[in-house]
Amino acid sequence: MNHDDVLTILNFIDQAPTDMPATLRQGDVLVRYAQPGSPAMHLIRRDAEMLLALAPHGLPGSELLELDLGAFRVRYAFSLQRLTHADSVPIEEGDGESVWQQLGEYLQRLHTLPMLSTGVLIPSPDPRQLLLHLNETQLITDKDLVWLDRWVKTLQLQAGPERPATLHGALRPANVRLSRDRQQVVGLMDWSRSHAGDAARDFIHLPLSAYAALCPGDDARLAAGLLAFLTQLLLDLRDAAQGQQALPAAIARLLNLFQFNFK
Repeated sequence: MNHDDVLTILNFIDQAPTDMPATLRQGDVLVRYAQPGSPAMHLIRRDAEMLLALAPHGLPGSELLELDLGAFRVRYAFSLQRLTHADSVPIEEGDGESVWQQLGEYLQRLHTLPMLSTGVLIPSPDPRQLLLHLNETQLITDKDLVWLDRWVKTLQLQAGPERPATLHGALRPANVRLSRDRQQVVGLMDWSRSHAGDAARDFIHLPLSAYAALCPGDDARLAAGLLAFLTQLLLDLRDAAQGQQALPAAIARLLNLFQFNFK
């Protein structure tokens, strides 16, 4: 099946998404599609922009072949991509330390490149303000506020100032691709959430158990990653209190982080 055949299939799909792009894959060909003019279409465009910008640096896991945001060829906006390693598999928490170290090196390369993301720098949430909010809403006690605030200040001191960088923005294990033998990181997928921000924010969706391997020998970078992870947990607690997600799961993740940091 050639590229045109894959695109022809889109004309037989009754409805395309508007919030998040849908994906169609055939062999080493990947199509991301959405309704023209929708938020999902803008994510497709962002992904395509980053594929082009990062291709010289060997970071993406796919090559952009075609981009059509105006639905000129088929009924939907789409990007057509070729996977550089069609037999790749997603990284998993139990994979060897060496591949997590490789991922850490990938992120170092990304975060030390000149700023590639367009638009304004997205600031990180203030963890101490989040703690005050959680205390005011009685989700954490005054006693909890004291020790959590002390913990945040310790991590901030260890991490030093934020490092503005181009972020992947959605670096979950599914977007980290390994060779079939699980010995080598071969690329990162889905750059649609890429933006400029603090480099440590790229850690927040990765397993906590991998953090030491992601930044071996770099205590400041490790502390920055832990601080970003903690900040995201505080955001999750705030959202959980507002009924947007499960409160027990958010609390369990916070306890896991505490045990990891002080074991």
